[in-house]
Amino acid sequence: ASTITQQVVKNFLLSPERTLERKVQELILARRLEKALTKDEILELYLNEIYFGHGRYGVEEASQFYFGTSVRKISLGQAALLAAMPKAPSKASPYKDARKAKVRQIYVLQQMVRHGFATARDADEAIDSPLEILETPREAVTVEGAQEFVDAAREKLVSVYGEDKLDRLGAIVTTTVDLDLQNKARAAVRGGLIALDERQGYGHKVKPLSEKRLKQVRAKDKGPIAAGKTYPVVIGPRDPALKLADDEVFGTIGEQRHKIVFRVPERYDEADKSIAEQFPETGVTMVRVIALAGDPEKSEEKSEEKSEESEKESDDEAEKDEASDKSPARADVARGVIDSGPEAALVIADVESGEVLAMIGGYTQRRGDFNRVLDARRQPGSSFKPFVYGAALASERYTAASLISDSPEIYEKWRPTNYEVDQYRGDIRMRVAITHSVNTVAIKLLDAVGIEAVHAFARAAGIRSELSPNLSLALGTSEVAPSELLAGYLTLARRGNHVDPILIRRIEAPGQPEWEPVQRGEQALREDVVFILTSLMTSVIEEGTGRGALKLGRPVAGKTGTSAEHRDAWFAGFTPRHVAVAWVGFDVPKKLGKGESGGRAALPIWLDVMQAAEKSQPPAAFVPPASVLVRSIDKATGLLAPDAIPQPDGTLLAPPPDSIMEEYFISGTEPVDRAEPAAKPPGDTLLDLYGPGADGGADAPAPGPGEEPAAPASDAVLDIYGPGSDGGNSPGAGDTTRAPDEPALPSVLDDDADAP
Repeated sequence: ASTITQQVVKNFLLSPERTLERKVQELILARRLEKALTKDEILELYLNEIYFGHGRYGVEEASQFYFGTSVRKISLGQAALLAAMPKAPSKASPYKDARKAKVRQIYVLQQMVRHGFATARDADEAIDSPLEILETPREAVTVEGAQEFVDAAREKLVSVYGEDKLDRLGAIVTTTVDLDLQNKARAAVRGGLIALDERQGYGHKVKPLSEKRLKQVRAKDKGPIAAGKTYPVVIGPRDPALKLADDEVFGTIGEQRHKIVFRVPERYDEADKSIAEQFPETGVTMVRVIALAGDPEKSEEKSEEKSEESEKESDDEAEKDEASDKSPARADVARGVIDSGPEAALVIADVESGEVLAMIGGYTQRRGDFNRVLDARRQPGSSFKPFVYGAALASERYTAASLISDSPEIYEKWRPTNYEVDQYRGDIRMRVAITHSVNTVAIKLLDAVGIEAVHAFARAAGIRSELSPNLSLALGTSEVAPSELLAGYLTLARRGNHVDPILIRRIEAPGQPEWEPVQRGEQALREDVVFILTSLMTSVIEEGTGRGALKLGRPVAGKTGTSAEHRDAWFAGFTPRHVAVAWVGFDVPKKLGKGESGGRAALPIWLDVMQAAEKSQPPAAFVPPASVLVRSIDKATGLLAPDAIPQPDGTLLAPPPDSIMEEYFISGTEPVDRAEPAAKPPGDTLLDLYGPGADGGADAPAPGPGEEPAAPASDAVLDIYGPGSDGGNSPGAGDTTRAPDEPALPSVLDDDADAP
C-alpha cells in the first residue's frame, strides 16, 4: 500500500492510472516532497484532499457535511468517525450503513487508545454514544447530485483566478443548476440506459444452473484463456483467503477451471442485495479477462479498462486492490470485469436566458470524471442536417416547398444511399425530405449551396468544432460535443439570436471584483430563416422519425440522429421555453445493438427531462415573424394550389383537402405560379431504380425451397448489415473506388431504423 506522501503525490501531481512507469514517478516525487515539506505539512495536504464520500473532499468540508460544524470543534467520537471513512467512503457512510460506520468508528477508537491518542475512558464514552451526525446532511443534494456543475465551477475558478490561488480563494460560486431538474435528468439517463441494457442484454443476469448445464457451459472453453477476451464464468464460493472486496466475485472459466476474480461495476451492483445474492454459486455471467494469473505487467491494464467504462475508483479502493492482489491465494487467479453497457449524456437549457439547468455527464459522475456533455466528441448523424437545410433556406434559392430529387447520385465515385437502401421517392418537397431524413436530398442541398455556406450557418449557430470539407458533412460525419449541439439548437430556439450556454451565474471572492458572465445576445441568423427551419423540424416530430416527442403534448421542433453502424444515437429538440440534447453510445465506439437509433435510444431520455421541465408551464407556440408569409400550396408540385379540378362531366370541384397544405415562405420567395389540377402528391411511392426483382418487389422471382418470400419494396426496412454490406453510405477504410485526391469519407447511416 502507498504511504500518505505517495497518496498526496498521486492526488496532486499524477494521473490516476496505475502503470509501472507511474509507480516509479510516484516514488521519485514522494522522496522529493518529503525533502521539501515537513510531515505535518504533508499530512495537512492529505487531509484537505482525501475523499470522505458524498462528493466531499477534505476534513473541513466533511465535518460541515456530516456534523454541521468546523473540524476544529468536533468531538472524539466524530473525529474517529471521520478517520474511519477514507478507507471505504462509499461503504462506511453513516447515511448509507450506520451499523458499518459504527463498527469502523469503534475500531479507530480502539487504535487511538492503543497508540496513546485517547484515554480508555473517553473512548468507551464515545463507543457507548450513538453516532453524532446531522439528521439531514448539510447541502448533500447540492454537491452529490450536481457533481458536473461542481467540476465546471472549479474549472471556471481556475481560468479566472489561477490554479495557485484556488485552495485559499474562499470563493462563493453560484451555478445555474436546477437541483430538482438535475435529479430528474439523472433518473432519465439511468432509466434510458437500463432500458437499453435490457433490450440488448448488457450487464449481468445470473441464476444457478444445473450440473448438466454447467458442463455445457464449461465445454465451450477447453484451452487457456487470453486477456482481452470475454468468457462465461461459473460463480464459485467467496473464499476468505482471496480477500475479496465488496464488489468482487470469484469464479472459474472453462473445463480447466481457470480461476478469476472479477469486479461488478456500480451500475450493475444492486444496492438492496449483497454480492452473494446477486451472484449465487453455480450461476454464470459473462466476464472480460483484463489480467492473466501471475502476470503483474498485464495486471496494470485494470485501471485502463476501468477508465474506459468510466468506473473510476477512489484512492482507498486502489489501495485495497493493491493489498488484495498481493494475497498468496491470488497468485494463480486472473482478474476480470463485467463490461458496462453504453453511456449517455444529457443537457437542458432555458431558452430565454441560455442558462444550463441540468447536465448529466454519464450514468455515474464523481469528482473529475469525464463529462460527456462537455468533452465527448462524436458524430451527430442526421441531427446535424438542420444546419444544412438552414443554409439552403438562407440562400433563398430554396423554400420549404422546393422540389429536390430523391434519386441516387455518384460524387467522385461515392454513391450515398438512403436508409431504405436503393429505394427513392423521386421529386419531393424540402419539408418531406427533412421529415423523413432523406440522405440524398441533404447531400444535394449541401452540394448546391456550397460547403462554406453550411460551415458559416453552423458556426453562426454555435458549432465550434472542425467541420468536414466534403459532402459527407450533410450526413453528420464531423464530430461535435453534446454541449455544442445544444448551443446550435439554442440559437434556433432563440429565433436566430445567439448566446453561449452558461453554467456559472456569479463568482464572489473576498478582495476580488464580482465575476459574472458576459451575455451579449446577437442576431447571428435571420429570424425568418430560423422560423421556417423550425417549422420544418416540427414536421419531424409530427410525421417523421421524432414522433416519440409528440408525448410532450405541445409544439416541439427537433431532429433524430444516428451515426455509422448505429454507434451513436442522438435526439436534439426544443420548445419555445427549453432546449435539450441527449446522446447515447459507448465510450469506445461500437454498435449499440440491433434496431437502436436516435428515436429509440436517445429520444426517451430527452422526453423524460423535457416533461419534467415543461410540466408546470402551459404550451407555447412558435410565432412567425412579420416577414414570413403563409400560402396554400399543391403538395405534388410545391406551387400555389389549383383553383379547381375539372371533372369528366365538365363540372369543377375544389382540389381534395389531402392534396393541398399551408406552407410558410420568406416574403418574396413564395411561388407565383399555380399548379395544374389533379397532380398526385409525391413521396408516397418508393421508386425501384434497379429493375424488377432487385429489392424483392412485386416482380421479384419466386423464393426457392426453404426460402422466405421477400417483403414488398414499399414496406421493407432492408437489412443493411447483410452479407457484403459495409453498413454505410460512403467509402470507408480500404475502399479503392474514391478519387485519388479525396480523403476517405466516413460511413454514416440515417437514423430511421425505428421510423414509422
